[in-house]
Amino acid sequence: MQGLIKQKLGLLLLGIFTFILPFNAYSSLALAAQVSSPKSSDFRVLGNKIYSPDGKQFIAEGISVFGGLEDSNYMVNIPNIRAQIEAAVKFWHTNTIRLQVAESNLFSRGINSQYNEKFLKQIINEVNFARRLNQVVVINDQTEFTNNSPSPTIMTSKFWYVIGKTFSKDPYVIFDLFNEPRLDSLNAHKTSRRENLALGFLKLKRITHKRRHVNFSTNPAKIWSIWKYGGYVNSVHYVGMQTLVNQIRNRGVNNLIWVESPYWGQRLPPSKQYLITGNNVVYSYHHINLNYPSGWQSIGMFSKNHAVVDGEWSQYQSPWAECYSHAPLNTPKYLRFLQTNKIGLIAWSLQAGSLIKGNPRIIPSNVNSLIDTKNPNSLRIPSRFSRHYSCNRHFGYGAGKLIMKYFLANSSPI
Repeated sequence: MQGLIKQKLGLLLLGIFTFILPFNAYSSLALAAQVSSPKSSDFRVLGNKIYSPDGKQFIAEGISVFGGLEDSNYMVNIPNIRAQIEAAVKFWHTNTIRLQVAESNLFSRGINSQYNEKFLKQIINEVNFARRLNQVVVINDQTEFTNNSPSPTIMTSKFWYVIGKTFSKDPYVIFDLFNEPRLDSLNAHKTSRRENLALGFLKLKRITHKRRHVNFSTNPAKIWSIWKYGGYVNSVHYVGMQTLVNQIRNRGVNNLIWVESPYWGQRLPPSKQYLITGNNVVYSYHHINLNYPSGWQSIGMFSKNHAVVDGEWSQYQSPWAECYSHAPLNTPKYLRFLQTNKIGLIAWSLQAGSLIKGNPRIIPSNVNSLIDTKNPNSLRIPSRFSRHYSCNRHFGYGAGKLIMKYFLANSSPI
């Protein structure tokens, strides 16, 4: 009840004033919405459960913002970002907001230049906006709409160096290290299995490995090895997820970390050797197959021993591969599966034709579009499934109504 009161009070205050914190990228950030007398200073992963600083089990139920800080023209998107965040809280009953952020916007002057202070200030402003509404905030490094790097690079390391320093004092900010790693999409020739890092910027010691090139193919073991440990593909060095986690933790930053697996986040680690070592790590997957519920069981088994979240999911009529013809029948089953296994859900996105009711004659976009979402009230009517649900006609229908009801029943205020 107190959480709900905080949310309503936060929405009221938004209409009265805008609170902007003093900016210092390397100092503690006293973000507005804080839990009083926490039992722990950080989120903690114990076994397969996540606990918030107040000692309660936390399950993320939220919305992934679209058309925001992941675009190079991000400033024109700010009203759309704010509307989505406010609508998520007011109408969709969320406890978590996922912000996708382009690493190349932070280093718009080049990888060897100082970070863009203007862009960092904007990240801080949007995080604070969501935090004032009592939301946990997930910062996700998204490259698809800018440099389109298929996996973490040195720029990614620098990105998390700055973000980690900036938000290390707010445990309610989660680091989602890289959106949908996709090394398997490369037409690669050679790779080396291990890393050779010498990053003075990150104050790392040189680690020397003999570079051993092997033929790159669809062999999952090679892709998983580069995903975890890093390596070279077509003379491009990719940083492993384990290295990113180590860099963040070695700097004393204890924020909860989400890691997305290769193959566009569609798979979880197939064996122990590909698990990420370190504390407070959550495994995030995307693009669940709604046509084959039997395939969910491997996720259920994995979640018995590891903290897991569905980090980006939606279902709506479209010609895209993520549309499934059996969705009207199997979406309720999938939501029960998440509830039974206590797996969090981040839904994408508050735009017409996806979670929001759309025009049946217009194909929904699966990329960012500058549509008018400046009014939160325009984002309150959810999409629904139709009797004639298909993936190539009668657009405008989707799982919005079921997700809204699911969040209302399962989202616990922080």
